[in-house]
Amino acid sequence: MSDAALTYGDSQKLFESMKDLLKDINEDWETGEVTTETRLVDLGMESISLVYLIAELQQTYGLGDALFRKMRGDGTFLKDMTVGDVLKSLGALIESSKIGKKAS
Repeated sequence: MSDAALTYGDSQKLFESMKDLLKDINEDWETGEVTTETRLVDLGMESISLVYLIAELQQTYGLGDALFRKMRGDGTFLKDMTVGDVLKSLGALIESSKIGKKAS
């Protein structure tokens, strides 16, 4: 990442925001420990819920469809992704959008 990489505090906020969203989306989810290594499929979510998660993150952070495109470009199937994979992609897009806005 660039010099403008997300701080630890920013990363923690993203992680907490994602955990809250996961709880909202999957009401049947028995709250257990979620780490960056937790696979999304292991949370018991169906494919449509995973797609909804990505759409909500994109909307929340004003990314258009950039997160979908980045994840598809990375070549990892959504069902195989971990919470950390999503956070890494999300963080990179947020940072690149900040840099793009500064350059404008």
